[in-house]
Amino acid sequence: MDKDIRYVIDRPAQPTSRFDAQMEGSKVERPQPTLRSRTAKCIKKCTAKQVAKSFAGCFPFVNWLRSYKVREWLPSDLVSGITVGIVHIPQSMAFSILAGLAPVFGLYTSFYPVLFYTLMGTSRHISIGSFAVTSLLTQTAVVRLVPAEDPLPAIEATTIASLVGAANETTNMLGLPDFEIRRANVAAAVAFLVGIFQIAFGIFHLGFVTSFLSAPLIKALTSAAAVFVVTSQIPNCLGIAPAAAGGVGLIVRQWIEIFRVISNTNVATLIISIICIILLTLGRHININYKEKLKVPIPTEVFVVIIAILASGFGKFNENYQVIIVDNVPTGFPAPVVPDLSILPDIIGDAFSIAIVGLVINISLSKMYGLRFGYEIEPNQELLAYGMANFVPSFFFCFPSAAALARCEIQVNSGGKTQMVGFITIIVILITILVLGPVFEPLPRSVLGAIIIVGLFGILAQIGTVGELYRKSKFDFAVWFVTFGSILIFGISIGLLIGVVFAILTVIGRTQRPTCEKLGNILSSDIYRSFSKYATVTPQKGLVIFKFNSILYYANKDFFLEKLQKATGINPDEPREAHDGPQKDERLESVTCANTSMNVCESQCKEGKIDTGKTAFNPNEEQEEGQETSTAVKYVIIDCSPFSFMDLPAVEMLKSLWKKYNKLGVTLLLVNVYYEVRDMLITNEYYDLAGDNGEFLTIHDAVVYCQADLDQKDESASKDPPTELFQVSDL
Repeated sequence: MDKDIRYVIDRPAQPTSRFDAQMEGSKVERPQPTLRSRTAKCIKKCTAKQVAKSFAGCFPFVNWLRSYKVREWLPSDLVSGITVGIVHIPQSMAFSILAGLAPVFGLYTSFYPVLFYTLMGTSRHISIGSFAVTSLLTQTAVVRLVPAEDPLPAIEATTIASLVGAANETTNMLGLPDFEIRRANVAAAVAFLVGIFQIAFGIFHLGFVTSFLSAPLIKALTSAAAVFVVTSQIPNCLGIAPAAAGGVGLIVRQWIEIFRVISNTNVATLIISIICIILLTLGRHININYKEKLKVPIPTEVFVVIIAILASGFGKFNENYQVIIVDNVPTGFPAPVVPDLSILPDIIGDAFSIAIVGLVINISLSKMYGLRFGYEIEPNQELLAYGMANFVPSFFFCFPSAAALARCEIQVNSGGKTQMVGFITIIVILITILVLGPVFEPLPRSVLGAIIIVGLFGILAQIGTVGELYRKSKFDFAVWFVTFGSILIFGISIGLLIGVVFAILTVIGRTQRPTCEKLGNILSSDIYRSFSKYATVTPQKGLVIFKFNSILYYANKDFFLEKLQKATGINPDEPREAHDGPQKDERLESVTCANTSMNVCESQCKEGKIDTGKTAFNPNEEQEEGQETSTAVKYVIIDCSPFSFMDLPAVEMLKSLWKKYNKLGVTLLLVNVYYEVRDMLITNEYYDLAGDNGEFLTIHDAVVYCQADLDQKDESASKDPPTELFQVSDL
């Protein structure tokens, strides 16, 4: 804007109490609802229409099906659903083995949880089912309660007999031994308890806890989890079987075990992995860089799986080259069985840990994709969806499920648009379980590992943005680094906890020792800025304006007092004699406009006739001995605009400070006080001490009031009426 827009305001400088008195009739008073009115309101809402709306809220698929664009979205969703469904099959079997279970239970975990989340979830791009991290955590409970060397120590024989008897048809149909059924039952019990925890989180609306997951923390979690998943797939890509690792430094231990047996790498498996990674990377590159020219994304994963099955089946890779394949895939569904509730006390810690980790991973991915594609998720509804996706499937021998990073990226890269991908995935898995299971038996597991690894390229690429994060914000970089490192060293559960605590501590730390500013006037206007930022800032005689850039509460009140003492040069705990005498400030040589009349002030400033009077400190003027200087601090103005809340210790500190200042002849004034903070001050009788003039609407109101008061008390002031500073000229 080339032309300056100027304004002049003429109004009395007034404290907040006088302003509130003038506005008494126009203040909005919201009546507090009584218990009776709340009950009547709830009863009034209980209509058939409202019940139907609540039901639709629990099952969001009802809403998005109505607005589904068949011609625009169905082709992409169809390709993505088939691709994700095919990836589910070998991936779920591998993660089932990772959980210490037979491969077939992974198929069930890829069917039932997907069904319930598709009906109840709000994210369009996450793929629920088996996941490496939750499988690793589930394995801990499974191996502890049903170890391989002693099949019957954890579950009593009577319980085993009842379980096996209840699932006799299932056992015969699947052809699995009792040992596998017992292990599956432990995993199902863990899923049962995980579902209860997550449903409880949803019922009590604990979705707000996800607000503590900042973007750097989420990126660190997903990146570290991707490293875990890639590490878990390296043995499949090399055709080796390293010893299981655990404890602190899990990633390092796993890689140590991998390198111990790396000399046993199966060359054929390695070649298959390299070829698949090259083909998948090429397909991913084409889909990403030429997506505008492609009507439908190229389903590279589908083609790779089909080619691998055909090559492995006709070439007999398992027999001729000892390539590890998916192998036994029985058909049919198991009969529902109630999980063994007697072992719940033994797995409550494992279940809670998995519930939190699954929740964080799911919400993190949901938020990430929602932000990327521009839509909102409902955290509390997501919690209910996750809970139901674990609770109900636990009756069908499913282990805990979560969103898999690799499948989510595959779903996105293959063109998935909506939750319709979930329905199509269910159909693919259903056909596989009922009919096509044996078709996937010759599929090399190295193909699965290659698909997972390439699917994580997008997540792993986040690590490359750390330098930019460091440049933008050191604090956010620290949160990312600590979370990422902690997860790699201590594992998902403990590492995530460390990351969250550290992120909270960074916020607390910044509120405990925030930046502070001593403010002054700019060009005789109503604008006040920091001395350290602007060279044209002019101080006001006899007063100090202090701004504390944080909330004020018990943890930083001492730091507030320390910085206030430095800004004012007044220690309220010292006797008054220590503060007597002149306090020369070189900046006070700047000229301050000192005319009360707005018209006079504006005209004289334009003509260069500025009456300095005694408003500014004159270093050439001698003072009589014993005369109190006008530059001594008489008023301390605190800008309370950063105080979004104030606790009781902070209020008591201000009351004590006001009393100490009052004994020294210094008046403490508050400005820009937030309504809730003001209510806190009123409740705790601060204004009984400070009086009606203890708070002003703005900094300038307080400054004009203080200068007028000082001019009246200053014996050497000019005979003209007290001056007013308020005008906006020569800006």
